[in-house]
Amino acid sequence: MKFALVNRNKIEAIKGAKGICPSCGSGLIARCGDVKINHWAHKGTRNCDIWWENETEWHRQWKNQFPKEWQEIVHFDEKGEKHIADVKTKKG
Repeated sequence: MKFALVNRNKIEAIKGAKGICPSCGSGLIARCGDVKINHWAHKGTRNCDIWWENETEWHRQWKNQFPKEWQEIVHFDEKGEKHIADVKTKKG
């Protein structure tokens, strides 16, 4: 996950930071190392989006082509199932 809520602001992972998942409200911890791209992870093994996948550097760069406000948006499908859309424009 690229963003967490910290003081109600959407921010990227910074070493030592803690945040809140914008989807489920659980606590997140920043994972910032040398092997994987910086990201937020749920404490423990919790995963609040069944469609979640690891994110590559290419994937992150693709998302960065869009405004931050359009990235990682909580979305409910026609059945009411919750997902986190990588990018969601104003037109859906």
